Amino acid sequence: MKRCPACDLVYNHELLQFCRYDGVRLVETYWREATTQLLPLPEMSNQNAGAHVDHRTGELQSRAK
Repeated sequence: MKRCPACDLVYNHELLQFCRYDGVRLVETYWREATTQLLPLPEMSNQNAGAHVDHRTGELQSRAK
């Protein structure tokens, strides 16, 4: 898919190079070869309350100090 940066019209036709509305050169909306990379999430803790949030489940767990 391609998008016009001036008017934000999106075109599905890959052979189009210019916007049919205003003549601006179209840009790719995504890179076909790109993949999503999942990064590990840091564990979140509440230093004041001694609580811990598990980043996988979202459960709040208390830590005994």
